[in-house]
Amino acid sequence: MTIKPVTRVKKTYTAVPETIESANLLLGKLGATQDAINEIERELKERIAELKVEALKNLRPLTTLRDRQVNALFTFANPRKAELTVDAKTIQLGMGKFGWRMTPRRVDTGLSDEELVAFFKRSNLVEYVRTKEEVDRQKLLADQPPILGVAYVQNDEFFVVPNQAAKKPKTFTKAIDRV
Repeated sequence: MTIKPVTRVKKTYTAVPETIESANLLLGKLGATQDAINEIERELKERIAELKVEALKNLRPLTTLRDRQVNALFTFANPRKAELTVDAKTIQLGMGKFGWRMTPRRVDTGLSDEELVAFFKRSNLVEYVRTKEEVDRQKLLADQPPILGVAYVQNDEFFVVPNQAAKKPKTFTKAIDRV
């Protein structure tokens, strides 16, 4: 079976309930549908977890073998580095290549970022301390000052909570068609 890419989407027929009783029946169907979705997603998570455990078990000996192979090649090459790198830092062979390269420069200190910032401030080296500016949205919402181009928005969203077979201690919401 070949899966073709979607190039057009059309709206499907929707049976709209006409009474409160039919709306109640639809809620029941919705609950059963969501239960089925939740069960499939739960099974998927379990299978993924099992596959990860199995993959890690299968990877462990291969990773160990790979590490030994790299170490063996390094042990061969490192004492011969001067002669191997006369023409280039990369040695091309029929089955691949190996060599040496310089890593990009990095800042390496024995201090945490907080300790380093405090040290720079004490030493009058504040040009090496970055200040991140960002909008304080919580304060804007609390004060709601009239500012051109800033709106304080609140939406009236429709929600559905069908009775489901599986009870959850927490409500998980999934937006299906947020505009």
